[in-house]
Amino acid sequence: MKNFIDLEFKPHPNGMGGKLAQMELGNGYKISVVGGGKGLYGDGEKTFEVAVFDRVGDMIKLGENDQVLGWQTINEVNEIIEKFDSQPILKVKI
Repeated sequence: MKNFIDLEFKPHPNGMGGKLAQMELGNGYKISVVGGGKGLYGDGEKTFEVAVFDRVGDMIKLGENDQVLGWQTINEVNEIIEKFDSQPILKVKI
């Protein structure tokens, strides 16, 4: 099972600081984890902003009204990875 330590962070391309990691979860989902830069919802060290995408690039709803969750701890990021890494394979939208 994948987890937070498998994320490979690189400088965020927005040019405003921060870092970004994206990881395929092997079943059609991709997680994006960012933090530390201006306008990002996490400090990039202990808290992070998280989004999950399906295989066609649509954002997945992570909260009642949210497609992006901010200020997530490493443990919370691991919970999101575990949830989506264990989901069944997605069907391609036509």
